Amino acid sequence: MGPTQKEGLLVSALNKRWRGLLGTLLATGTIAGFAAVAVAPSAHAAFPGTNGPIVYIDGSRNINLVNPSTGVVSQLCPSAACGTPTVIERPEVSANGQTIVFPNSAGIATLPITGGGFSQITSDFGDDPSFTPDGSTIVYQVSHVLKRVAATGGSSTSISGANPADEPEVSPNGATVAYVNFNNNNLETIPIGGGLPNVVVANLGTDDQVSWSPDGTKIAVRDVTHCAGATPIGVVSATANNAAPTCLPNSAFQDTDPSFSPDGTKLSVSNTSIEPAILNANGIGRTDFTTIGGGFQDNYWAVQASTTTTTTAPGPTTTTTPPPPCSGTLTGTAFKGSNPKPQKALAGVIVAAGSASSTTNGAGAYSITVPCGTVTKTSTGPETKTRVCHFGSKSGPTSVTVTVTNGSVDIENLFCKRK
Repeated sequence: MGPTQKEGLLVSALNKRWRGLLGTLLATGTIAGFAAVAVAPSAHAAFPGTNGPIVYIDGSRNINLVNPSTGVVSQLCPSAACGTPTVIERPEVSANGQTIVFPNSAGIATLPITGGGFSQITSDFGDDPSFTPDGSTIVYQVSHVLKRVAATGGSSTSISGANPADEPEVSPNGATVAYVNFNNNNLETIPIGGGLPNVVVANLGTDDQVSWSPDGTKIAVRDVTHCAGATPIGVVSATANNAAPTCLPNSAFQDTDPSFSPDGTKLSVSNTSIEPAILNANGIGRTDFTTIGGGFQDNYWAVQASTTTTTTAPGPTTTTTPPPPCSGTLTGTAFKGSNPKPQKALAGVIVAAGSASSTTNGAGAYSITVPCGTVTKTSTGPETKTRVCHFGSKSGPTSVTVTVTNGSVDIENLFCKRK
């Protein structure tokens, strides 16, 4: 949501927008006084790993890192040096731990995790940026139109079928985007290549950031319709339809902006004092900090870098944690006939790639994680005697060979025609 929209709204105890305004007042002149702490580079929370720093933009529009163990703040980029970052908006960190993506006064920008100059990716006043796991693409919204753009810049593409969107975040496997429907506060998901949205939770009662669990099975939300006002943070299955979240008893009045920790065991939130609070994801226990001085708003919990330096004779030795096995994702949407309209989405199509397979859901979407290398995709329609599915177009092949690289996302739709 753009800065002029968010900052112009009236004060509301249940609305994060007044907290942004109050955070501006509280944070002015206070953040710069905190000592910087050394924080290692971080990576996208989509990958389970060691918990790293929490990134946020304060009320004075500085980009900061927070140590989740101590609550100590390290300022990474002052407002003027980063093109005036947008307050009440969440930054993110790329999967390789090198780059922060954030909204500023012009649009979407990126910044090295170590600091330095920023790069302007778009100048369309977009916000709510989210990296795909391979770091090649940024999903964001402009006036609630869901878009994606190359992380190096260039022309953006709208994600077809998405409702007016706010607070989007890409799933850990890169196949799906979760967002809040701006018109009715539904939590929805949609294939990143476009398709038919799925309503995970109807009417959250609030327009607040969402967060995928590292394993991609759950989404954390703020829900003031299904959860009591005293415990508004909940988690819900990412594949649910019109479900109610499980409300966490360790959440508290006016907690907002949940973000899963990289190891999946905790959530960071902004509490009623606009300070960070750490909740246990199992609903038992929490820690509230009073170290920020206000202004802790939309936040993103990043993973700690896997490369560490240890000192051994005769000198420093770099030890690197082995990366996850090389894999990529095959995804897309199946449609009846030759028309890629959401209402033509086709459930029950079995897409196979090597020994892995996926069955399209109610939105017609499939997603398969496969090892790197060359793999052949085939499909079996739900009506095997009457329909044949073609990849790419109505006259495309019935099987396709794909080369998979680490973190790659191959998006290819299916068109299932009657014989």
